[in-house]
Amino acid sequence: MDNDIAERPELSHLPGGLRIRLLPRRRSSQAAALVRVHAGAHDAPAAYPGLAHFLEHLLFLGSDRYPPEQGLMPFIQGCGGQLNASTRERHTDFFFQLPAELLEQGLLRLLDMLAHPLLDPAAQLREREVLQAEYLARAQYSETLCDAALGTLLDVEHPFGGFHAGNRDSLPVETDEFQQALRGYHRRFYHAGQIELLLAGPQSTTELQRLSELAARNLPSGASLERAPAPLRASASWLDVQIPHGAPGLHLCFVLDELPEGNAVALDYLATWISSEMPGSLLANLRAESFCNGLKWQEPYRYANQAVVVLTLPLTDRGRAQPQEIISRVLGWLTFFARAGIQRQIREEYRYIRLRSLQGFTPLEQLRYWVEPAAWSAASDGDSLQQAFDALMRRVSSCEPIVLFTGSDERPALASKGFPVRARREAPRRIEPCSLDWRLPEPNTWLKPPAPQVRGSAADESSLRWKTGDCNGQAALYLRWQFAEKRPCAALWHALWSTLQPCLWAAKQAGVTLRFEDLGHAWCLSLLGFTEAFPRIVEDIGRLLNSPPSQAFAEGIRFAGEAGRSSGDEMLIRQLIRQLPRQLGQRAPDHEEKELRLDRSVPLDWQTAQRDGLAMGFTGDLADSLAEAMKAMPGLSGDTNDTMRRFVGRRWHDAGLRATDTAVLLFCSLPDANPETEAGWRLLARLMEGDFFRRLRGELQLGYAVFCGFRQIAGQGGILFAVQSPKASAAEILAHVGAFLADFTHPLSDLPAERMAQAVQASTDLLFDNEPEIAMERTWQNHLAGQPEDHPQRVAAALRKLQLSDLLGQLQALREAEGGRLVLANAPPPSEWAQTVRENRPRCSPPR
Repeated sequence: MDNDIAERPELSHLPGGLRIRLLPRRRSSQAAALVRVHAGAHDAPAAYPGLAHFLEHLLFLGSDRYPPEQGLMPFIQGCGGQLNASTRERHTDFFFQLPAELLEQGLLRLLDMLAHPLLDPAAQLREREVLQAEYLARAQYSETLCDAALGTLLDVEHPFGGFHAGNRDSLPVETDEFQQALRGYHRRFYHAGQIELLLAGPQSTTELQRLSELAARNLPSGASLERAPAPLRASASWLDVQIPHGAPGLHLCFVLDELPEGNAVALDYLATWISSEMPGSLLANLRAESFCNGLKWQEPYRYANQAVVVLTLPLTDRGRAQPQEIISRVLGWLTFFARAGIQRQIREEYRYIRLRSLQGFTPLEQLRYWVEPAAWSAASDGDSLQQAFDALMRRVSSCEPIVLFTGSDERPALASKGFPVRARREAPRRIEPCSLDWRLPEPNTWLKPPAPQVRGSAADESSLRWKTGDCNGQAALYLRWQFAEKRPCAALWHALWSTLQPCLWAAKQAGVTLRFEDLGHAWCLSLLGFTEAFPRIVEDIGRLLNSPPSQAFAEGIRFAGEAGRSSGDEMLIRQLIRQLPRQLGQRAPDHEEKELRLDRSVPLDWQTAQRDGLAMGFTGDLADSLAEAMKAMPGLSGDTNDTMRRFVGRRWHDAGLRATDTAVLLFCSLPDANPETEAGWRLLARLMEGDFFRRLRGELQLGYAVFCGFRQIAGQGGILFAVQSPKASAAEILAHVGAFLADFTHPLSDLPAERMAQAVQASTDLLFDNEPEIAMERTWQNHLAGQPEDHPQRVAAALRKLQLSDLLGQLQALREAEGGRLVLANAPPPSEWAQTVRENRPRCSPPR
């Protein structure tokens, strides 16, 4: 495997203090920029918790050269790119990815908003309400509340124990003192001496250097500031923490100070192996005893020679009854791994894991990896890793963990900063490490696949359509199973999903992303990533799906019964989005089984389902090897040529997921399959995206999770509106969406020709984006929809012909839900909605 991809881009210094790293990517159509400001939440004035996070938000709201409607966010949204920002303890990152030819325009906007923000007082008042909504949502999450509880247990004052998210009470924007502190923080840290710039794209090194020098000229000069961290210590404590709507969990927290140089790689090395799901791993041991459903490594804090590490284990009923046994096993495994974990063979496997992940990264993902000062590189191997690992494990072994239990039972209030914590203190118990016959996880054989043993032929695999072409060493395989009559019970899908869980982890290590989706009356397995790994992975997964382990059936029944329960670790919007493909693929409203039953055998309707699919990026022996591996897959091979049934009508699905916030997805399907209609809706979505965000998030302040856009899901094209709000009901959210659509006639009628031309170009570019993940998913969705291969070209031609009158007509069709309207929410439908469905009368907007 080529080591060049693992070489850290060289760090250079420009006049004024700006640090730069440049990463040319010759074969990419996308470019990315990342700015790291070396100041974060722990650098903000103690009098104003959350000021650094608040400033991050404000910077997007206009600058000297670019008013809000022309700033970075609407620009990136308008060209189909992606952007975000993140405030951490000692740094704040701003980053975006977009079509390569637009890199300079995006970079200029980013630099101007960092150096010359407007900081408009009225905008500050509005944005404070956005942070308040974010605060209320985060106050429900297990991770947030555990971090806040952990912060109360520190022995000495340390910024980790503080409140840094910000809310209405901590940000008195009306006062002169706050405004002085805000501008003072900006002047102190937002200059070239505190900033690192990373650029990636198909541009030459010379061109990227020119852009970095342009950045240096657009930033004020300044000297770098050094800040030493305060001591970080905590006593062993046990807390039982209340999580609203949360499932039972166990969290082992290690507070680590005076870590060795090179601790970042050593921590990543430990995280890789303690999270392993291979046979012989810690998690395999805990699962075999039915103690927990998974193990998650988290680092809520890491800076310089300090870190806080949390091991989160979602508990089963047996695990809840025997938590001390689980803790003993975790400590026993750590003791064993400190002794045996740095052997040459697993060091070499770790090296392959990092190389494989780097190989599949997008430009932005590469920048986010290399911005970390101590990320693993090819130069990290050898004695330095062993020395850092040995020192780390001595520190971990001497640190008695803090133990947090979580659940939804009522607990008393605990004095805390910022986020309200309810917890009951328990007496710490001394637990000795368990001395089982531990062994290292088995090697991941998917990392180094054997040479293809070609026996089959791609021509013999009739269930697949083959698309060849240069995909930069990446490939994709999509498989679909369709059921003749009714779909198998939900418990079977969950049993198979449970069976595949270790495969997701192992495939990701091998550079392949794996998904298994329930599309209503079809199930879909997709793999995307490193081409050479596919045949072995496909063959092994096929055997598993044909013959799941016996315990998977009991887990399937349990998971199906818990499907409507809200997770305390994930945003409601994301939980709803996972359910959307199934609801769009249903042929009728979903009625869950009253009784979940599943024998310990695979039902005949799964074995006899019609299987078809699409393979992209395979040639020669690899294509033949994949065809041979496909023989292990369940289902009857054969190209059904059956497209997914288009969603029609009006339906509301209450997903359960009870929480204090309300989350709503509104999916409006295309009225027909004509390229002209799709072109109009794609352009409409592109033009609405920024206005929708500003209206519902900025002006109405409904919440901080707000977006809309054109999506293809389960073969259905349409426009998706998404809102999560701490204060509005589902009916109110839909009324706001309806009002927005009704009012959008005015900005659309007054649309400047230049903006329409830019939106047409951006929509066209997205149709032909050749980044592997985007291009392959687009091809699969068109296949599900039964579109011809030249469908993107037809849509592009229709885009170029669109007139304003066409758009106004498509807007009317969208308002009247001519193609169908699906609402997915964590709330039941209002009575007016049910009446509307019964009468089957299209409405221009949802009922108020």
